[in-house]
Amino acid sequence: MMKAVLIQHFGEPETLQITEVQKPIINDDQVLIKVIYAAVNPVDTKIRAGAHISCKDLKLPAILGKDMSGIIEQTGKNVQNFKPGDTVFGCIANTYAEYVAASPQLIVKKPDHVSFDEAAGVSLAGLTAYQAINEHLQISKGQRILIQSAAGGVGHLAVQFAKLNGAYVYGTASGKNITFLSELGVDHPINYKTEKFEKITTDLDAVMDTMGGEILYRSIACVKPGGKVICLPSSTKNDPKALELARERNVELIWSMMQPDQKELQLFATLFEEGKLKVKVDQTFPLNEIVQAHQVMETHGVSGKIIIQVSSDRV
Repeated sequence: MMKAVLIQHFGEPETLQITEVQKPIINDDQVLIKVIYAAVNPVDTKIRAGAHISCKDLKLPAILGKDMSGIIEQTGKNVQNFKPGDTVFGCIANTYAEYVAASPQLIVKKPDHVSFDEAAGVSLAGLTAYQAINEHLQISKGQRILIQSAAGGVGHLAVQFAKLNGAYVYGTASGKNITFLSELGVDHPINYKTEKFEKITTDLDAVMDTMGGEILYRSIACVKPGGKVICLPSSTKNDPKALELARERNVELIWSMMQPDQKELQLFATLFEEGKLKVKVDQTFPLNEIVQAHQVMETHGVSGKIIIQVSSDRV
């Protein structure tokens, strides 16, 4: 048996309950991972609330969580590239639990000098940010991009990927995080509480929007004809007003879904080793405070990542 966080029904954070469940049994092509840390992502809170597109196919009760760091405890007989004792991180489901069964294609080895909590926070947010910057927006040297919520979990990683590509980066954040944006390498930090970003940014090549609604509408107005806006909240997909504004300005509007990719996870491990990628851990909660972790996530005031310590082992 093992401890896991389950939802029996959709609802408020208090629906999250720590329960004893059966420990996963792996097949010949899987690995069993002892989860050390798991990340809390905005998608987790949306699924818990029943507000995500995936909820219609989700069978309850369910274990939430989509990324983690941990130690391989057991490998199936067909697994060749991992062995018990390997420290790993990856983008897999059901990570609010002491153990998780996983495909080896969804994990990579953790560099020794990278902490478990930092590694736990990179997979889902990193893949979302990397794919937005490199695959959908195709940001290149000299281009100008505005990243909304640049201090957030996805945003602070998107800033780093855009800067690695040689872009000029504008980023929005609250006043308390402006210094953090400068430390990340944002060329022009914007305090969204005291400044209107559309008065500062014009003729941009691209915008990465994490909010939707009025922020998305105002973002479209900042982009030059032929430019691109990627909107990450899936709940805003095909917003009629956004589509019309984009059409009027000849701006390409993109809604994307993150795809797990082992090669990209391996790239993150390499960038970690080279000191070119960092994950800011804003707060860490023990597993028994998962309700509080979700409550904090839903304040939308997080800088970097919220991490759950699943295992009580010292690592």
